[in-house]
Amino acid sequence: MKKRIIRNIVIFPSLLVLLFSLSSSTLKKKKPQDLLKITKNKIEYNSGTIYIGDERYLKKIKELNPYDVLVIDDREAEDPNLRILDSCKIKDPEIREEIIDALLAYERKYESDWDRSRATLIREWYIHNLMYEFGYKIHRTSDVDLNNADEKTYSIRRNLLNQ
Repeated sequence: MKKRIIRNIVIFPSLLVLLFSLSSSTLKKKKPQDLLKITKNKIEYNSGTIYIGDERYLKKIKELNPYDVLVIDDREAEDPNLRILDSCKIKDPEIREEIIDALLAYERKYESDWDRSRATLIREWYIHNLMYEFGYKIHRTSDVDLNNADEKTYSIRRNLLNQ
């Protein structure tokens, strides 16, 4: 119990500082990347391949390159969601941003009710990886759930202005 309290005292203030220190330049939209191909179940982006589908489809994929990711598409759920499996393995922020940009392009091509901003997606994935590195709830922070309900949670402007 004492260990948990100490860990929370150290982690959460650090988390807030890091969250607010993400510079606005990091969160600004970059030039659109050169997507090689977007299909219903696959996006080939500059650094790898994103496989998108249900769990049954993703289980069939056996070999992955270092920057390939598996994404469960649950955008038709009550709380639309894209879940990046083992997102903790992608440590390079530029690669994470490439993947986020590719997922946003995928959403533009195959529209749904999933509605997230680039900035909050970057923050949420960053926080998940940070918490995973701290060893906090590893079973929950190894994947990142990019669901609509978390848009408000990771929106600094809304949180600061109470909007």
